[in-house]
Amino acid sequence: MATDGTEVSKVTLLKNLSFGMNLNNPSGFSLAQFKKVLQGQAGDKNGIFAENAEYFYYAEKQYNINGIFLAAVGIHESGFGTSTISLNKKNLFGYGAVDSNPYGGAYDFATYSEGIDLLARVFKKYYINPAGTSIYSGDVANGKFYNGNTLSSINIKYASDKNWANGVYKWMTHLYNSL
Repeated sequence: MATDGTEVSKVTLLKNLSFGMNLNNPSGFSLAQFKKVLQGQAGDKNGIFAENAEYFYYAEKQYNINGIFLAAVGIHESGFGTSTISLNKKNLFGYGAVDSNPYGGAYDFATYSEGIDLLARVFKKYYINPAGTSIYSGDVANGKFYNGNTLSSINIKYASDKNWANGVYKWMTHLYNSL
């Protein structure tokens, strides 16, 4: 959303999309644009992303993080909401899953929005801000896993899959182009 309240155009939003973009900034999508790109996606067989579009938008606004990035991580990690962890534990991100025991380690959420909120806070506090940075609600970043605020930087300590950043970027590109 532009500072004057107008919707940012697809052309402008696409100019900001790059593999090395700063994820520590909002995407600029309006709520209507979040809904547009997350509704009607062929892969969203259960409608989970369409039903939670507003929560990705709200997480972006509340935590000053790219909400399209958050949605892309969820899509990548959950197979568009079709994974067992996503369906049984309402955990779109596989948060808490470890390679040795993915299902057993994964957090169980009461709602999908609860997981979206947690992951936005985790990325802000531990991954995309250096220690001591003021982040939200008077809190400061821990920076424990900070290596920068790009996909490649996050991939260093967030995922064991070395191609995680490429997979997430593929989904970000897909969503940006869905406008």
